[in-house]
Amino acid sequence: MFDALNDEGEFVMGFGAMDRRGFIRFSAVAGGAVVLGGAAAGCAQSGAAGGGKAGYSGDVAVTGLESLVHSAPFFIAQSEGYYEAEGLTLEHIKFPGGLDTVRGIDSGIGFGTSATIPTFIGAEKGMDLRIIGNVVTAASVDFVALSKSGINSIEDVRGKKVAVSTPGSNSTYFAERTLKEAGLEPGKDVELISVGSASDSWTAVSKGVVDVAWTSSPLSEKITDEGGAKVVWRSRDYVTDWSDTCLVATGEFVEQHGEALKGWVRALGKGMDLIRNDVEKAAEVYAKAIESKPEIALMALKNSQDIFSLDFTDAQLKAVVDAGKAQGQLTRDPDMDAIVLRDFVS
Repeated sequence: MFDALNDEGEFVMGFGAMDRRGFIRFSAVAGGAVVLGGAAAGCAQSGAAGGGKAGYSGDVAVTGLESLVHSAPFFIAQSEGYYEAEGLTLEHIKFPGGLDTVRGIDSGIGFGTSATIPTFIGAEKGMDLRIIGNVVTAASVDFVALSKSGINSIEDVRGKKVAVSTPGSNSTYFAERTLKEAGLEPGKDVELISVGSASDSWTAVSKGVVDVAWTSSPLSEKITDEGGAKVVWRSRDYVTDWSDTCLVATGEFVEQHGEALKGWVRALGKGMDLIRNDVEKAAEVYAKAIESKPEIALMALKNSQDIFSLDFTDAQLKAVVDAGKAQGQLTRDPDMDAIVLRDFVS
């Protein structure tokens, strides 16, 4: 029996009073790996194998959830009944970083969304992972500082501390890549400190622990709207082809619940279509889901309106793999044909 703090600073009960779903939530909050046996993993899932219109109920692992704009199609699909129309009853489970998310997917949840680099890292480490769709097709990490600070460009961070998420995350990669392109050496000219989520990163800046925070929509829009922050640089200014986040499932889950997964992808596609075709309505739904002011949600979706897509390009996947190899996170080229199910929905 022991307790942990969740994102709101509330205590989470010890294991003695937890069911499987409670244990997954605890592990997600604590940032630990989820290790579940086969029988336990099945108890939160219902409906015939294959799911789809026959019905499927279970959990979905999502990196960041309300703190990252890539989750907007998930909230929209749930709120607008797109899940229900596909026979799906799903609960989004938040994980703090990409590697935590793929561990959760591999260890019992079965499917979800993660940053693409950690997905390939997990596959190289032996996790039974398949990529079944894209989500965000541009680098989404921004770097912000206090409005009153003297940091106005990337060159101003020499000798400063920059907050990132976790090793292997998108925020770490883009901090290192953009700093190097600006002529700064991470670990020498600039200290990178792993602090967790985007909200944790901004808290670290606000309290003077670090000088620059990694962040992403919608937090970028929220803190700049409130006047406390300014965007110093954006990673997408340095990177063109990219798969930021992707849809992931285990090979076993694909085999057992393939129709449910296809329904899930179709529902998310409808959410993306709403963002592209009626961003005002999408923003209303998204604002309620993340408990944000409507104008902030609208600004976040407008800034990201054109980067949602289920489709991959070879250049996007290659850029992700090259990034993983450059950082020493990947030691070889992955077997793309085995990992990436390019025509999964079609």
